[in-house]
Amino acid sequence: MIYGHIGSELCRGVYNRKLLKAIDYCKNADAALMHEGRYAMDGEDEREYVVQICERRTGKRREKRPEVHRIYAELQYVLSGREYIGFYPDLGNNEVESDQLVEKDTLYYRENPHSPEQMLAMTKGCYAVFFPEDVHRPFCSMGKGEEEEEIKKIVVKIRL
Repeated sequence: MIYGHIGSELCRGVYNRKLLKAIDYCKNADAALMHEGRYAMDGEDEREYVVQICERRTGKRREKRPEVHRIYAELQYVLSGREYIGFYPDLGNNEVESDQLVEKDTLYYRENPHSPEQMLAMTKGCYAVFFPEDVHRPFCSMGKGEEEEEIKKIVVKIRL
């Protein structure tokens, strides 16, 4: 898992070409014109990068399902709003709730009381990259009472 801010240039010499391309896409996208849905990344094979705009409401952590992907790494970049994303390593001790690998490269896990889940604070400009070994639980409310909030983000799936 990688956690960073779109304004930092320190990653340029460390990240691979595909990840840098996804970060640059997020940095330069005219997101005001983009709404919920899938988009093509200009000049790129749709099997290599899948771009989604997510306009959602956050919710209670216990109502969000942990998930992993096997073919793609997933960069989640916050355009507006805020959320927590739960994160923990997939140690092979998770029970599959729903297998949607064929349809959308996603396994949803049941709650794992033994996971060392950490909550990542995601605010405007932050991004997190999740690899196949990274369980993540997006769209969790940050408020004390877990009030719902609007959030808009770009999700770029990067084929590994």
